[in-house]
Amino acid sequence: MPDAPLTKDAIAALPPVLGRWPGTCFVCSPGHPHGLGLRFHHTEDGVVCTTAISAHYCGFDGMVHGGIISTLMDETAAYALFARYGKLGVTRELTTRFLKPVPTGAELTVQGRVASYTPPTAEVTMAIYDQSGEVLAEAKSSWSFPRLSRIAALAGVKEEVLQQFLDDCQRMDAEHA
Repeated sequence: MPDAPLTKDAIAALPPVLGRWPGTCFVCSPGHPHGLGLRFHHTEDGVVCTTAISAHYCGFDGMVHGGIISTLMDETAAYALFARYGKLGVTRELTTRFLKPVPTGAELTVQGRVASYTPPTAEVTMAIYDQSGEVLAEAKSSWSFPRLSRIAALAGVKEEVLQQFLDDCQRMDAEHA
């Protein structure tokens, strides 16, 4: 991961990832009533987002639950692959290092970088930073890429809909093209 995260203004200036997951993902679907609502932006080697996690998702009071931290990392890795390569994969392994408490209600930056992409596998690194740029947690994941038809069948979504989602994740609006 980079030495320091991008600032909120720098992230806002990056092209947004335009794809919207067609299902009811807890982390990224805009219509999920209890979801995290993450919205990613393209970076040179992956994606980045800012978020603040509600106290509803604490472990100890005032600290984000470790499972939610890992979930943030996993979703960021997935979007890094969607945005960079237009590939829908599945996590084979996720290793998270919890370095410092991640506070609820505080602005966080979550960044994912594709470290390697050599189909049929990929490696992605992720980090969560606080507003001062300190790394609170970091992770590494490995991915594999089943046929899109297989994922569509498992997810109950038409393959064409998933392909459109992936295409939209790679596309950048005219302002950022």
